[in-house]
Amino acid sequence: MAVLNKLLSIIEDMTKKLDELVDQEYDLTDWRNQLTVLHALQVQAQALIDMCQRLLSNMGVASEGYVRLAVRLRENGLVTSEEEAFIRSIIGFRNIIVHGYATLDIGVINEILKSRDYRRILELALRLKDRAKEYWDP
Repeated sequence: MAVLNKLLSIIEDMTKKLDELVDQEYDLTDWRNQLTVLHALQVQAQALIDMCQRLLSNMGVASEGYVRLAVRLRENGLVTSEEEAFIRSIIGFRNIIVHGYATLDIGVINEILKSRDYRRILELALRLKDRAKEYWDP
């Protein structure tokens, strides 16, 4: 399986797993559930970031780390300004989870789950695949 399709598959899988969790009773005061959710959100976010980097690489566009990633996507017509801001927020969220730059508010995580806002990552990944067909797993 080519890299971009593999990354999309990971995003789909994490989204499905988060959907399953949301459809059940879950308790984020339980540390096991917290770690499960945070890991799924981290993997989902990292797969999107990796997808964006690989896509730009396939296009021959350099990005200087994660910070410029979203800007380069917008400059090359692959995302809107709103999507650029969303990608930047995903990068920041991932950094908080991985590096512990700030304390995570479990209430915010619970809202992400209840609203199913995590599905926006899959929706964006699918739009990127559609918009960049000629660069998708050449």
